[in-house]
Amino acid sequence: MSKDLETYVKCLDGAIIAFHSLKMERINIILQELWSSVYDGNDIETIRIKSEPVGGSDKRKSYNYSVVMIVDGKELEMRDRCSAGQKVLASILIRIALAEVFAANCAILALDEPTTNLDTDKIDNIGHMLTRLLQAREDHLQLIVITHDIQLVNLLHLSCKPEYVYGLIKNEYGVSKLKRHFRLGGSDDQDDN
Repeated sequence: MSKDLETYVKCLDGAIIAFHSLKMERINIILQELWSSVYDGNDIETIRIKSEPVGGSDKRKSYNYSVVMIVDGKELEMRDRCSAGQKVLASILIRIALAEVFAANCAILALDEPTTNLDTDKIDNIGHMLTRLLQAREDHLQLIVITHDIQLVNLLHLSCKPEYVYGLIKNEYGVSKLKRHFRLGGSDDQDDN
């Protein structure tokens, strides 16, 4: 019975390692596809998630992950080598790749303040990248953006033409209410309770 359990454990470990390798390969294929269709710069060819087994006796079950970029055919760590806009884009694309691989049929991406600490040019870049991302994934991606950044809202509204935009406002009593805008700044808005 002990030998059978050892065989079972080895088989299970092998299956887990094979599953991990397969999923990491798929994630990196999606990242390469997304990066090439969304990133408008020419300094970074693509990005990848690199996984390395953690040292120790049980190294097959634990991994260290890092995000790397390919520049002139060479793999470099992204940390401390890329701009804030590139970091934001990489973060968004990694979330999409993970959702596509591990959450089949979950086509909603929610971004909370994606332009925090970015200057005006970077906000425009992120807005254009999100637009290209939506165009590349138009058949199966819904984007929800939570932001105070009017510049980003206007850019996404002009380029994506959503059916409506929700705004959160407080009335004179300090009670928050949602307001649906069919047009930004339009007079045909309605309150949603």
